Amino acid sequence: MKYPHSFFGLALALGLAAPLAAADGPVEITVHADRPTTALRPIWNYFGYDEALTTLTPEGRHLLGELNQMTDAEPIRIRVHHLHTSGDGTLALKWSSTNVYTEDAQGNPVLDWTRIDAILDELTRPGLEPFIEVSFMPQALSASPEPYTPSLTKRGLPSNDILSGGAYYPPKDHAKWQAFIEAWVRHCVERYGRAAVASWLWELWNEPESPYFKGTVADYCRLYDHFTAAVKAVVPEARVGAPHTTDPKWKRGDLFMAAFLEHCRSGKNAATGGTGAPLDFVAYHAKGLTRLDESGRVEMDLRNHLATIDLYSGIIAGFPEYAALPVYIGESDPEGCAGCPSTLDPQRDYRRTSQFAAYTAASFMRKQDLAAAHGGNLQGAVSWAFTFHDQPWFNGLRALTTNEIALPVFNAFKLFSRLGSMRVESASTGMRPIAEILTKSVRGAPDLGVVATRTDTGALRILVWNYHDVAVGFYESTAASLRVTGITADHDLAAVTLTRIDQTHANAFTAWLALGEPQDPTPAQIAGLHAAATLRAEPLPASTPAAGAATFDLQLLGQSVGLIEIPLKQR
Repeated sequence: MKYPHSFFGLALALGLAAPLAAADGPVEITVHADRPTTALRPIWNYFGYDEALTTLTPEGRHLLGELNQMTDAEPIRIRVHHLHTSGDGTLALKWSSTNVYTEDAQGNPVLDWTRIDAILDELTRPGLEPFIEVSFMPQALSASPEPYTPSLTKRGLPSNDILSGGAYYPPKDHAKWQAFIEAWVRHCVERYGRAAVASWLWELWNEPESPYFKGTVADYCRLYDHFTAAVKAVVPEARVGAPHTTDPKWKRGDLFMAAFLEHCRSGKNAATGGTGAPLDFVAYHAKGLTRLDESGRVEMDLRNHLATIDLYSGIIAGFPEYAALPVYIGESDPEGCAGCPSTLDPQRDYRRTSQFAAYTAASFMRKQDLAAAHGGNLQGAVSWAFTFHDQPWFNGLRALTTNEIALPVFNAFKLFSRLGSMRVESASTGMRPIAEILTKSVRGAPDLGVVATRTDTGALRILVWNYHDVAVGFYESTAASLRVTGITADHDLAAVTLTRIDQTHANAFTAWLALGEPQDPTPAQIAGLHAAATLRAEPLPASTPAAGAATFDLQLLGQSVGLIEIPLKQR
């Protein structure tokens, strides 16, 4: 199937594909502080993880508190799997259970809200909000209840059969399942209030075109009809959406997405008998790829990640009824297995390093533009990275922290949270245009990018990064000249700062390596790792200040991120 709304035809019209000519000497970065362009949404305020019960571990509670410190602009939204999975509460890689639904000997529902309430109590703390994923199927309702629980692994690699078993099947009785969902929504209203429940995002399942769902697209659409009927019966204004399909190269999620949207538009509703189904937002997943190159180095693929966003944005744009709906990338990551440690799967070893931080900057700062090129309304992008319970130090799971120590990528999100809400005009002679990345990724020259913003009070926050797909250049420095115009008398050029993430700044992993990679670090070593992970602002003097303008000399290490802050004068 071909989709008419390809990015390539739109990029030139929007000016997104026109690169600046490469400069001789330092990279030239220009910012025009007095030329606002578009709003910058905090689409990065979304995180997720497979194991719902990680929420209740010491590591999980600690990280939720840390995430809550990032911003007051919007809630931090959390999406988790396994809210309805049956089991004894065992926590394993890619597995968790709440045992919320069982049945008595007569087949009557027995609802135990204990674990699911405990999870949602944490995710509804002030500043947090759940992104509700209704999954997976309780054993008593599964169309194939035996076997149910796959082989579980607490450390190491997830078992090969982790996506097998009855949890991933449709229900044997849709009416009974719908009644269960309706009872749960009603319980949430009683516990958290109708206004809160109406503000949450409610979605069905995860990657239903994949082994996560043992059914067809028709089976999924039927389930969606019953899901929306259940939620809307209790809270008609609740926001419901789907389908959270993923990389089309894997299981043709693009075809699934198109069929699902057509069902919502014109299909027969299995729950109501009417035409179509409610759809308040559209969601999909976008992933990059990783491998080891011929020299054994990690090679990432930003192209695949952005191309998936481009493709799904085009599909959604092809449905006029849904083209303006809010869109959420329900998982947006460099590759597809958060629970596979890089110590056992080395192609994922970007995770421990500043390369993950640089990739995150290079990808996130383009997602909103890429969706907007299709007229899309991207509201959020979930990073499927959280933390893991009782794991070896720095073992390379896709996470924000390791044993409560911040990893470089977490620091990237902290820098994002300082950005202003309005973008201003900016350019870099070293920044790769989106159209080039969609064809070549970042395999030749590195991507030395910039996004400049203005806060509501007028302070300037400028994000820069130096990214390459291949894990090289960590200690290679690139000179850059940053020229900022439109500076006013209210800006304090004597208080400008630069905060960096690279091999020697805000990087606990390199500090841990220097300690000899201890797996039982002493309290003093742990304190040192926390210190090494801390973001620190350094003075950045203007080399040639002038009326309304200033120039700053930068040295950007490979695989790095930096934030320049030009504050207002204190009154």
